[in-house]
Amino acid sequence: MKMNKKKMIFSIFLITILIVPAVHSAEVLTITGSSTVLPVAAKCAEVFNEKQGDITVQVSGGGSGHGIEAVATGKADIGMASREVKDSEINKYGDKFIEDTIARDGMAVVVSSKIYKKVQNLTKEQIRMIFDGKIKNWKEVGGPDKRIFVVVRKSGSGTRDTFMEAIFGSSKAEARGKYIETSENSEMKTAISQSDIAIGYLGLGYLGGKEVKAISVDGVSPTKETVKDGTYPIARSLYLYTWEKTSLKEGKFIDFILSEEGQNIVGEEGFVPAR
Repeated sequence: MKMNKKKMIFSIFLITILIVPAVHSAEVLTITGSSTVLPVAAKCAEVFNEKQGDITVQVSGGGSGHGIEAVATGKADIGMASREVKDSEINKYGDKFIEDTIARDGMAVVVSSKIYKKVQNLTKEQIRMIFDGKIKNWKEVGGPDKRIFVVVRKSGSGTRDTFMEAIFGSSKAEARGKYIETSENSEMKTAISQSDIAIGYLGLGYLGGKEVKAISVDGVSPTKETVKDGTYPIARSLYLYTWEKTSLKEGKFIDFILSEEGQNIVGEEGFVPAR
């Protein structure tokens, strides 16, 4: 007996529904915050996204303060920070931050390449006086007879807080000798590379290039080895923060960064692995 044409089409449609698998929608994991942690998290996210299809990780910058606020207010799943959460942030948002240390980093004091030809080491006291505006000419520290162009990070930056704490003894101190402020490590590097009289500071992962040179501090160069053994005087840990309870998707990504593969990526990005 011949099948009615409409019934045949309907039967084929039902069969197609049964044999075609349902479209899978991956969960989105949002990460934001520190520009220092950004390259590590972004590279780990790239590899993590390629290895599985259940979770899609999206990473953006904005500074440590932004990352901490975002995770506390539910605007992001994970906050990146190059400093610990402050007491003022705990008082504001609550004490439900969960902290994971993913790497160690050195704060390199960097100068323009032309300055580096004459100035390759400064003491912490000289650095403090430069950023405080008490030393204003490079000739005062062995350099050329040129004014010093001081570049700093804006408020809210974990890199700024670490530097000020190490050099001035307080993260709340002000660099009164500053000429310009930058929002990101990349902006800092660009500002220094475009000048022949500049000084600033960068995380180890942002070193490199002919125009920006890292100097020694109290005779110790900023390297992964000196950060690891504790001889370099300006160092810090890098963190990922979750809020209240680390979810399954958050935990999977954090576990990946802390795995052997993830920690190898940390090292490849110029930082010191936490494990």
